[in-house]
Amino acid sequence: MKKLSKKQKVIGLVSVILVFAILTIIIATSIIRKDNKIAGEDYFVTTANAESALIAGYIKKGITIGGITGTLEVLDTSDATAYPEDIAYGKIAYARGERIVGTRAEIITDLDPNEVYYADIEGDGIVDGVIFADLAVGESGQWGDAWGNYTIPKESNLKEYYIKEESYTDDFGTGKVLSPIKEKDGNDRFYVMALDDFDSSMHYWYCNAYNKLDSSYSVGQSENDFAEAGGQPIGKVNTERMIASWNMGSGQYGDRNENDMWGIIQKKDTDGKSKIEKGWFVPSKSEWVAFGARFNIDRTNYSSDFKLSNYYWSSAQGNTMYAYYVYFEGGFASNSNVNNSFYVRLATTF
Repeated sequence: MKKLSKKQKVIGLVSVILVFAILTIIIATSIIRKDNKIAGEDYFVTTANAESALIAGYIKKGITIGGITGTLEVLDTSDATAYPEDIAYGKIAYARGERIVGTRAEIITDLDPNEVYYADIEGDGIVDGVIFADLAVGESGQWGDAWGNYTIPKESNLKEYYIKEESYTDDFGTGKVLSPIKEKDGNDRFYVMALDDFDSSMHYWYCNAYNKLDSSYSVGQSENDFAEAGGQPIGKVNTERMIASWNMGSGQYGDRNENDMWGIIQKKDTDGKSKIEKGWFVPSKSEWVAFGARFNIDRTNYSSDFKLSNYYWSSAQGNTMYAYYVYFEGGFASNSNVNNSFYVRLATTF
């Protein structure tokens, strides 16, 4: 191969540099041009310039870079005078270039007995249920017949709550929505009934447990089965015990049935957890009758005003054969064989 002269080498190098420069100009021009016009204030993303990072929306309004005039509007918050205590609790704002979470809350103290209060348990804007018992007050009463006695204990060292929403309307009327102030520790203050039945079907209490239940868990026919002060809700205790027994399968209470409520209420929600895992439970007899008394529920209004079903199971066992239920169509609490079918609604505390 013939060796290139020094002159030929220089010419070759210059040719490469010229080709590279021409290609660079072509590429740069294709990026900043739109329909053969230099991009300006009307610059917008097309298939021709989509790969370019130099877009008007990325540049502050009024600033021009490479022929592109920015359209991005930046709010100046340096003169803001709001602070966390000026902003409603849990709400988010931006001031002085900072993210601010509001701490101002209207703390609720005494509940008006003539008003309805709903519960947003997580403070996420979702109303979870209606409040039917207040442990800051405590009371005794009766709903229906002699089996409808209840005593709500009075607790201390309670959580603090604020008004999350001033006006919310559901089946129990229009009222305020309460949420707990998460930074404050304390005991749950309120009992809450779910706004809807667990599902639209009727279920056995425990079909194959008839005449097999442990009578040591029996509750006297006129006894109160609300928790004593400082205790776990009886409905929660009953629910946890019966779920544990039902999950064991065949045993002293008999084979499981796919329509037993203790299995049904363990179904997972879309987030992979059941309501039971989130703290909900089947109310006890006294918890149910306290709910009935709180809203003056009777045979004339249970369906039309409150959209309630006629029969609901409680979690309270009566003897080896039956469990308690509330009969809103009749206006009283009673008992029934555990292989009968009634509706299910859950409660919780917060």
